[in-house]
Order: sequence, then structure tokens, then C-alpha cells
Amino acid sequence: MEIKEILNEQRIYAVLNKVPILRESEVHLFEELIGLYRPNRVLEVGTAIGYSTLLLAKHAAPGAEIVSIELDEKRHGMAQYYIGQSPYKENISLHLGDANEVLTHLEGSFDLVFLDGPKGQYGKQLELILPHLAPQAVVLADNVLFRGYVRGDKEAPHRYKTIVKRLREFLAVVEDKTKFNTTIYPLGDGMSVSIWKGNK
Repeated sequence: MEIKEILNEQRIYAVLNKVPILRESEVHLFEELIGLYRPNRVLEVGTAIGYSTLLLAKHAAPGAEIVSIELDEKRHGMAQYYIGQSPYKENISLHLGDANEVLTHLEGSFDLVFLDGPKGQYGKQLELILPHLAPQAVVLADNVLFRGYVRGDKEAPHRYKTIVKRLREFLAVVEDKTKFNTTIYPLGDGMSVSIWKGNK
């Protein structure tokens, strides 16, 4: 099946089944960034149904290897289904499990990372990923402004306080200029783009 058809099917499935995927307003930015950096080895945390995974494969360097992790069994199954029909199936490894567990067994280095799993886990996951970042690696993280609660004066409801606190802690790490050069794009729910300064 053509990649365009698969992506369309995924968008419909996501709407009907309330699966969070990249918002339309973010897709263009996401594609531009992947096309700009042309990574050869990509790590994605939060496969969902494989929508962003296929966008990564489509815009990365030809033959790029993509490693993606998903906690939810049903979503992981749908990602296998969609990716299995795509021209990129040989380049994508899908892992089912808790990312914090899977990340402890990572091997090799990655030149692009996309964080799009549980927002409250970004900081912990980044810690586990740091030893695997290639020089000048790019770390993208979605939903970092989390409904407008992370920056500004909007008070977060009690049930979101922990997520908001942890996202602020994550942003403090990626905005540390000794480690990263970071830009936050306010599209959708906010996406941070961080260039790793380590391992020089």
C-alpha cells in the first residue's frame, strides 16, 4: 500500500478510536524537521498506531533505522499492522513494553529522538537516553506546553499538577545551554527541539 494511503487510514482510525497522534498543525513542522536533519538512526518513545513512526521513516535519510517503543498492546498491534503494509517495514523495529524498562537495554547511538509517550516520564526517559545520543543529536518532545499549564500563569487542575511539574523539570534540563540548544514551537500543544551539545 502507498504510504499516503496508510497515513490517511491511520488518521481516520485515530479519530474514530480517540488515539492521540500528531495534530495536523504539528505535522508540517515535524516533517520539515525530520527532512532537515535527515537522521540515520532514530529512537521514538510512544509509537501509538505508528503514524509518527511512518512520518519519521518517510523523511529520514534513505534506509534509516527506526526503533520505536509502545506500552499499549492494542496500539502496538495496530502499529505492526500499518507498518507491515508500508515500504519501510524492514527499517522499523517495534518494541512492546514500558519505555523506562526497554531503554535500559538500548544499544548503539541515535542521531534523532522523538519523545511522545507519557509526558510525566520525559525527564526520566531523557536521562536513560543521554548516553545513547550521537554528537549533535536532535531531541524532539511533543506536548511540552501541556494545555497551556507549563508556561504562563494558567493554574493546572490538581490531577495534572504532577505532569506539569515534571514537564517543567524536563524543560529546565533541555534549556540548560551547557547541554542543549533548544527552541520551543507553540504549535499544537508545544514541541521542543533540542540539539545535544555533549560528546564533542
